[in-house]
Amino acid sequence: MKRIMALVAIAALAIPFGVQAQDAKAGEGVIKASGCLKCHSVSADKDGPSYKSVAAKYKGQADAQAKLEKFVSGHHGGPKPKDKAKDAVAFILSR
Repeated sequence: MKRIMALVAIAALAIPFGVQAQDAKAGEGVIKASGCLKCHSVSADKDGPSYKSVAAKYKGQADAQAKLEKFVSGHHGGPKPKDKAKDAVAFILSR
């Protein structure tokens, strides 16, 4: 019984990480297609901050995803559909 409980707990923890990784992978495509890389880079500051610095700034903040989704979807013609902004932010925060 303990073994079954342990397996259930591990599976429950693995699902959110798998979903987040999937969103981040989709987000990379959204960022490329939306032209975000003209002003941003993963590791170097350009006209805009690097994604690594943004991820560091928001690290540990429970509302980071929601704050950044709102900003990204309205930023310089960024991805408008909410699911696209969600994926883009997942990519940024995964850096």
